[in-house]
Amino acid sequence: MLCTSCGHDNLPGADHCEECHASLMHEDVPLASIESAIEHSLSEDKVKALNPVEAFSVPEGTSLEEAIRTMRERKIGCLLVTDHAGRLSGIFTERDVLYKVAGKELDLAAEPVSRYMTHNPEVIRGDQLLASALQRMMVGDLRHLPLVDGEGRPEKILSSRDIINYLAFLVEGILEPQSEE
Repeated sequence: MLCTSCGHDNLPGADHCEECHASLMHEDVPLASIESAIEHSLSEDKVKALNPVEAFSVPEGTSLEEAIRTMRERKIGCLLVTDHAGRLSGIFTERDVLYKVAGKELDLAAEPVSRYMTHNPEVIRGDQLLASALQRMMVGDLRHLPLVDGEGRPEKILSSRDIINYLAFLVEGILEPQSEE
């Protein structure tokens, strides 16, 4: 195993470089420890551990023009759409814009977002397991998963990027050399 500090070729599994005594602990982390940490996280951690961001919601009657403008101005990939009682009725995403709106001759100011949104989207609660969120996103090919309260009102939004960043942070923590005291 080559030392990243001095380039000395050390024996595989060495904790420190024989030449410069630099730590090699981060160089030879067994893949099994990374896999078990990820498995543990997915099966034990709750969705709320990801600290999902607040969701932006609009009423069903919001125009396409306003919905698209809101997404552009806020630099977000989706809006949650709520019914008259504030419960989630749909999600309007960049994909909806591309596949249902783009290229059509529509009066964006007159068309309601509810006509082009994805109705009854998959949802999750913050107290559910991370594995459940990942499974729903993978099976449904979803980039966004709304978090709702017990009455179906949107609270936050979970993105696939949130999960990737969380797992990357977890792996990075395993790969970081431990400080020696």
